[in-house]
Amino acid sequence: MPNIYIIYRAMFDHNGTMHTIGGIENYILSLCDVFTRQGWPCHIVQPAKKAFTLTTPQYTIHSVTTGLYRGNLKKIALANWVSENADKNNDIIIFATDSYSVKMPDYKTLAIQHGISWDKPRAAKSAISQYCSSLLSQYKYLSYIKSDCSLVCVDHNFVNWYRTWFNIEQQHMKVIYNFYSEKISESEFAKKWSDDNATLNIIIARRFVDYRGIKLIAPIIKQLLPQYNIQVSFAGNGPLKPYLTELFANEVKVKLMQYGPNESFSVHKRQHIAIIPTLGSEGTSLSMIEAMAAGCMVISSNVGGLSNLIINGFNGRLVMPNTAEFTQALTTSLNDYQQSKTLAYNGLTSIAKVCSKENWAQDWIDMIKHKQG
Repeated sequence: MPNIYIIYRAMFDHNGTMHTIGGIENYILSLCDVFTRQGWPCHIVQPAKKAFTLTTPQYTIHSVTTGLYRGNLKKIALANWVSENADKNNDIIIFATDSYSVKMPDYKTLAIQHGISWDKPRAAKSAISQYCSSLLSQYKYLSYIKSDCSLVCVDHNFVNWYRTWFNIEQQHMKVIYNFYSEKISESEFAKKWSDDNATLNIIIARRFVDYRGIKLIAPIIKQLLPQYNIQVSFAGNGPLKPYLTELFANEVKVKLMQYGPNESFSVHKRQHIAIIPTLGSEGTSLSMIEAMAAGCMVISSNVGGLSNLIINGFNGRLVMPNTAEFTQALTTSLNDYQQSKTLAYNGLTSIAKVCSKENWAQDWIDMIKHKQG
């Protein structure tokens, strides 16, 4: 049985408490759960000022002193520690993000590519400066990919970008979509989308930052509030929270909220429409998948891996990330309840197997077995 070493930035303190619980951290914990069930011991390797080791039923945390290394160079110290402790003939090393990968000759390595992140809108610049900036960004991200390291991608957008640069056959890649953990039942869906509904619930579950499209969608919501019987929830946190608070001050139809990772399904079960107004940096969005699995009709921008999940007009609405198209899509959805219900149902059924946690887990098991040879 192989040991699995997962290299990532610091996510635990010396008591084993997580500093942050984001998408990548949850991804790592889910991987440990899958691998442990296979009898494969998991080791999470992270940088620390003072070394310590903690063992739990599902993984062992190894905090490694990185010495004088700073910034991204810490990953070299982590890789050196793993090379001294792993069996190169049997064990598997996983870089939890491709940006943490380093060359480890003769070891069985793979990296996770969580989606293109260098497509965010740029500030107004000259054409030549935009071109040079783009080339530098793409060179940077290409440098993360090591020829002897397999790559797991969460969407096809990255794969298509990569093949514009290199022969795809020379790099072992596999696309494994993100996943949902819970799915609404047929009876729950029917109750949720009952014809007796007088109010439609809308959720925007995004971090409150510019590139997540908060300043794009908020004025549209503000404009449509007086025209429709809706309740809108902005779920998240971030630097644009004061902007939302001021824009919707004393507005009873809008609330700002937060929920924990384990509450996403229950929150989305109470919603009818989920809006994903992202401007850039998106894979197969966990927020989108959770919304579809909870029976929400999704309105999304056509950014990154989002277009791998939505077929416009069949299982959701996919639009350009601009005011006109989002306004039209939301207005149409609110005016045609039955069509929105149909799109929501098609969304639920279209991801039921493809994005199930069981399917995701089996894909990862197959990937590890492939690396073992």
